[in-house]
Amino acid sequence: MTELDKFDYRLLELLQQNSRLTGTELSAQVGLSSAACLRRVQRLRETGVIERDVAIVSPKVFGKRMMIIVLLTMDRDRPDRYMLMREEFGKMSEVVQCHHVTGAHDFVLRIQVADMDEYSAFVDRVFHEPYIKRYESLAVLGSLK
Repeated sequence: MTELDKFDYRLLELLQQNSRLTGTELSAQVGLSSAACLRRVQRLRETGVIERDVAIVSPKVFGKRMMIIVLLTMDRDRPDRYMLMREEFGKMSEVVQCHHVTGAHDFVLRIQVADMDEYSAFVDRVFHEPYIKRYESLAVLGSLK
């Protein structure tokens, strides 16, 4: 991994908030020239420090107004089943984020759906497999960050 200095860390902080900042805008906040900022950002991309740039699209555009956080517990510790679940969750349009975690649960999912009926259909389709021990649904009332 590339060694990072205080300027790199500052650039990364800024780009996490808005990856479309111009060299001039970065320069004003980092204290380097515009060209130096852009060279550093390019190096951060080329070395894999910045893995990818994405657009965060409002779920409302797609009619997905309801966010559900799901804590999922598998029936047994089986690494092959975990890999399969990650692949399956990656293909599901409702699953916006999937985290394989330690602790009492095995997965934390962020599900985006239009309404509770759509979520209910998702639950019926996905969570009633014998290898799933239990799931807990948390409806998101609002987000701060």
